[in-house]
Amino acid sequence: MKPDHIEKIVDSIDRLPTLPVIYTRLSDLLAQSDSTVKTIVDVISEDPTIAAKILKIVNSAFYGFPKKIGNLQRAVVILGLNEIKSMVLATSILKTFTQLDSDYGFDMKSFWEHSVGCAVSAKIVAEAAYVKNPGDVFTGGLLHDIGKLIHALYLPQEFSRVITDVEHTGIPMIESEQKILGFTHTHTGRILGEKWQFPEETVNMVAQHHMEGDSPNLSKEVAAVHLGNTLCIAFGLGSAGEKVVPTINQKAWEILGLQLSDLESISGRIHNSFRGASVILE
Repeated sequence: MKPDHIEKIVDSIDRLPTLPVIYTRLSDLLAQSDSTVKTIVDVISEDPTIAAKILKIVNSAFYGFPKKIGNLQRAVVILGLNEIKSMVLATSILKTFTQLDSDYGFDMKSFWEHSVGCAVSAKIVAEAAYVKNPGDVFTGGLLHDIGKLIHALYLPQEFSRVITDVEHTGIPMIESEQKILGFTHTHTGRILGEKWQFPEETVNMVAQHHMEGDSPNLSKEVAAVHLGNTLCIAFGLGSAGEKVVPTINQKAWEILGLQLSDLESISGRIHNSFRGASVILE
């Protein structure tokens, strides 16, 4: 199977979940200059499960606010629209996909723990590197391995061969996917991101997070997800099937303007924030 066959595969999967309506409506609202906090809160409140989960996250150790935030309107004002948008996407996608299950040895619970761990790690790296919108990087980190999930759900037998190969050889999953499937989770992730009409930078974070080869025009956001993913695997925050810790691309340090000496403070924040953000998975 060649990479240009992936789109046909994804398009043929009629069970592929659509982008949650609440996120689409929220994105449309945020694109309008006359949107108010009330209209945004009204949209989120239409899904009581997501609204309650957002309040729980806002009041968790992930943000560490000294006083309890009792309503969505206050949460929107304090966190800002971009951060709220990231939280809505995180909770709505988890709500959509955690209702699904996969056979053939792919651990869904551990996968989502890894995804949240990468989101947290990438966001903290982004903050350390003064990236403009760390909340967007949280989204990229959460979705970075979404292609693996699609493979596990809709190509389970083929993907089980990948899992077995990685377990026996210890090679990176991206190499095993290319060898066995003819394409990788980054290819599938890009197509899914484009199908869901994510912003270009979000698609790039998903498609380029391994920073393999000579990828041109790599951004700070992509480098933050790359570094965050590696740290998440090194710290054992969930698992998406990898058996070895990936090598950090030296270019990531250069793009982010960070040094090895920054890792100590970043690492401490990751562990604390991951415990708080884990409420997303409850």
